[in-house]
Amino acid sequence: MFEERIQDRWPKHLETMYSFWQTVLLYEPTYQGRPGAKHIALPVGAEHFERWLVLFFTTIDELFTGKKAAEAKWRAEKMADMFASKIAYYKKNSGRTIL
Repeated sequence: MFEERIQDRWPKHLETMYSFWQTVLLYEPTYQGRPGAKHIALPVGAEHFERWLVLFFTTIDELFTGKKAAEAKWRAEKMADMFASKIAYYKKNSGRTIL
């Protein structure tokens, strides 16, 4: 699904994701945007967020330890819950958002 949307723009998308996490975890304001608005209409459900969390946690556990690693996992869980609930709302309410 992402390949279809991102196509050959992966380097730019990855830079955006790095900037997002830099802002969230390191409090360095390098990201400006609205990630919810860009992802709300994607055809994803709770199962996709569960899979994302498995991949995210595995990557964190392979590369990092300590308080910041634990915070990254905690924040990822909160984001997954928030995105999943907003996307479910969007789907149930004919494209109306709560963003």
